[in-house]
Amino acid sequence: MRSAFIWTICLVVMASFTVWQFMTDRTELDADFLSLIGQEQERNQDGISDIDAVRALLRENGRQAILMLSHTDRDQLEALAEKLKTEISQIDGTENVTLPGQNAGRLEDVRSLYGPYASRLLSDSDRTALANGQAEQLYQRTLQQLYSPASSFTSTTLKQDPFLLMPEFLNGLATKLGPGNDIVTKNDRIYLPLIVSLQSDQSGSHAQSWVDQINRIISDAHRNAPELTIVKTGQIFFAVNEAATAKSDVQTIALIATLGIAIMIGLTFFSPLPLIGAIVIVGSGLIAGATALTAFFGTIHAIALVFGATMIGISIDYALHFLVVPTGKTGSDDRFNAIRSGLGLGLLTSVIGFIALALSPTSLLLQIAIYSIAGLLSAYCSVKFLLPLFPAREVRTNSPITAIHNNLMVALSCLVVSTRLRLIVAGLLIAALPVTAYLVPGHDDIRALGQSNPTLVSDAGTISETLGLGGSPAFIRIDGDKAQERLETSEAVRQAISPLIADGKIQGAMALSDFVPSIARQKANRELVQNNLYQPFAPALADVLQVSINTPDLDAPYLIPENAGNALPEVTTLQSGASDIIRLRGVSDGGAVAKVLAPFDNARLISPTETISAQFAEYRYWAYIALGSVLLIALFLASIRYGVQKGIRIFSAPAGAILFALLGGTVLGVSISFFTTMAMFLVFAIGADYVLFLSEGNEGEQAAHTQLAVFLSLISSVLAFGLLATSSVPLVSDIGTVIAIGLVGAWFLAFWMTAPTKLTTTTGRAN
Repeated sequence: MRSAFIWTICLVVMASFTVWQFMTDRTELDADFLSLIGQEQERNQDGISDIDAVRALLRENGRQAILMLSHTDRDQLEALAEKLKTEISQIDGTENVTLPGQNAGRLEDVRSLYGPYASRLLSDSDRTALANGQAEQLYQRTLQQLYSPASSFTSTTLKQDPFLLMPEFLNGLATKLGPGNDIVTKNDRIYLPLIVSLQSDQSGSHAQSWVDQINRIISDAHRNAPELTIVKTGQIFFAVNEAATAKSDVQTIALIATLGIAIMIGLTFFSPLPLIGAIVIVGSGLIAGATALTAFFGTIHAIALVFGATMIGISIDYALHFLVVPTGKTGSDDRFNAIRSGLGLGLLTSVIGFIALALSPTSLLLQIAIYSIAGLLSAYCSVKFLLPLFPAREVRTNSPITAIHNNLMVALSCLVVSTRLRLIVAGLLIAALPVTAYLVPGHDDIRALGQSNPTLVSDAGTISETLGLGGSPAFIRIDGDKAQERLETSEAVRQAISPLIADGKIQGAMALSDFVPSIARQKANRELVQNNLYQPFAPALADVLQVSINTPDLDAPYLIPENAGNALPEVTTLQSGASDIIRLRGVSDGGAVAKVLAPFDNARLISPTETISAQFAEYRYWAYIALGSVLLIALFLASIRYGVQKGIRIFSAPAGAILFALLGGTVLGVSISFFTTMAMFLVFAIGADYVLFLSEGNEGEQAAHTQLAVFLSLISSVLAFGLLATSSVPLVSDIGTVIAIGLVGAWFLAFWMTAPTKLTTTTGRAN
């Protein structure tokens, strides 16, 4: 009684701590697939891995949301856009909002940055003109600007850039970057982008609140201006939608599984007390698992929360094995002692499997492992300390569940063959598992893992096609030990992809060399300007301006990337360690880009989707090795306890269950990905429980009770895990399908491998 009281206090404290963590937002819910990828070790000390570069790029993209407004009247559209800008700016979490033509505030910073280097910065057209002996065109353009009402001549300009080369450089830079924050007219409608920059901490409930307010503002705008249409895109919208879907799945799965298990227990005992006891065990497992996650993680992934709902199908197994033990003349302690051996071995093997799961390089699987280990330990303690306090209720021999079980046992008894033949089958199952794992193809494309809202996908495509914004976040990575060599390579690559941009295969590109030309390019520009422009035309321009014009100093300092960081924050995202990045927008033909880059040894195209998918493929290979290691440990332990031959038969049950899950999932079209591979750890853990329970409790009358308990465990597990197959999130659905198939196979093999040759059932009929 004292132990039960202490354990109850522990559960209350854990529940209070968990509620406090969630209510105070100390623990957030995350649904971003990018967060599933572990921080990878750098492949070399001088650079970063591709996956880290992808992380940085997608994290930056994740701070941007785009709203595209459309109207038939431009004046009304601009007025409505200004109103929306004001309302969105007031939302907590918004950093700033930009409309077309409102970047003028940065002009002075840009002029102050580039002004001293004006003679070294040439647009492509000006460089071509000077190289082809057409410098007089630039001189005439300068005169036209001089007498223009909108002339940009200032005292500083006269000193630094008398031929007005810098404005042309900036115009050329804007052209290189492709379509941007501009107003577009198509099919008699005006389209205007409203670009929102978010604060960096927008996740969990904060992101949900921000999206809810955006949706409310959009709804109000549509209601007040029926002619106005608004579509939106941004990672925050997809992440919030994924989280909402996952939450809905959690509630549905937990509710249906709980009701199903309640009906099953009710039809077995015809008493509410066993159901209450089972709920206590399940609740203690869920509480302990959630407490462990909130204690160790500031952010819990939504899929881990969905998976946590399946604890109903695991922890209840322990309660069922206790509840089916008849009381007779023994006390509650003797009832627990009757299942102690099987329960302890089952817990040990499950913990071993989940420890292997915890070694996964992704935080998601680590969270699932910690949740499961803490939950199962809590369920074991609750069975030991709390269930003995409940009045015992016998299994009703005339209950529907018992009748179904007895008939199944009679039918399956016909399949029991000699021990030697079963040993041969066990060997075949074990041998077939690694061969099948090798032959079954893997599908690690991350696009198949999430459930994308069709409306959001359509909106993203519309914005990309109309404005050239959003779209593919692919980039070109340029490696090299020397910064200037990378800049020179970037300039050559820029030139190589220009035809693709002209053909529309790339909508835009942004390179570090666009903002900061290489020193070699700056030196060549300076010589062109001095020899072909200043020497022949500076005296004439000086006469017109009535000022002296100084010839550019060939020894003056050059512009380097470190000088540009403050005025142009974009530059900092285009360089990291020994790598530079050319960001591409709207890549429609990756093959053409890769072909153009073939001559460059240190430049390659990086697709975030392909990079992350390749990373998960590596994880899947690792998962196979880890799973094989766990199976070998299980074989070793089984051989020690039961002897080699019986150990092989017992070990073949979870191994064969994994084989069935792999084959069945493939036949049903399940993608065998890293996550479904890791789900087979659960098949191993639960399958090992089944065979160990039957092996430890196969004597006399206890054998029949153990068989019934395992059958009830199968029903509860299939209810919990099988329901995952109905989830709208493809990843969760695949995991549920694989586990459900594996558990049915584990139940059959556990019975078949442990059954005596002459099997007698409680109905008196024999093999």
